[in-house]
Amino acid sequence: MPVISIITQKGGVGKTTTAIHVGAALSQKKGVNVLLIDFDSQKNLSMGYGIEDDYPYTVRNFLDNSGEFRLKHHGSSNVYILAGDALLEEEETYTRETLKNNLQNLLDQMPFDYVLIDCPPRPLMKKLTLGEMALCASDYVMSPIEAEQYSFAGIDNLLPAFLCIKEKYNPQLEFLGFFFNKVLTNTVNFRKYSEMIKQEKDASDYFFNTFIRQDMNIEKAKQEGKNIFQVNVNSRAAEDYKDLVKEIKSKIKKYES
Repeated sequence: MPVISIITQKGGVGKTTTAIHVGAALSQKKGVNVLLIDFDSQKNLSMGYGIEDDYPYTVRNFLDNSGEFRLKHHGSSNVYILAGDALLEEEETYTRETLKNNLQNLLDQMPFDYVLIDCPPRPLMKKLTLGEMALCASDYVMSPIEAEQYSFAGIDNLLPAFLCIKEKYNPQLEFLGFFFNKVLTNTVNFRKYSEMIKQEKDASDYFFNTFIRQDMNIEKAKQEGKNIFQVNVNSRAAEDYKDLVKEIKSKIKKYES
């Protein structure tokens, strides 16, 4: 049962959208149950699934061992959401192991096939962060990027942070890769940065081959509180997410072999 953190160094590159649609793609196989954890105080994942602000059980309750446990079940799908909380912040009462231990207790009782954690940015700073807690609870990490300078600059900050957490706190943590999101294939920037990756030594260790193309159906899904497969299963974005999930499974299989 893989636990996968989705994290970025900067906002606006599609981290939450990735969690929603990768989770949906994983759940397309009959009998596969997926848990999504909204671990960002902005609560974009919860909003994306139409979870009301006053939902009675949130990730903060989960960490604090308070309240009556419940998950939001998304319609007829096999996706379940642990709702976010606007008051979720790094607190002295939490340790690096808080999420990991509580998640393990949950999975002992409810064996999900996949867990995806929608993380806030900035995984490692001088003090304990929510991103660091998430990575300490995870088996794998993946990160969407855009074909532009600032997004690429974030790679130089994110990878060292990941390697530091792996070395100090979670040696089983593995990096699945970066992938291009919101892609317009005919742009100069996409051709430039994708070519740069091809020229990098061991690029396959750090980058997915799959990229997600821009698609109006993604925005439609967001507005309707649905996933891409519920809006248009034959759309190009739906095909891209299915390809991404195939590659995710392939990379996990290599790590587990």
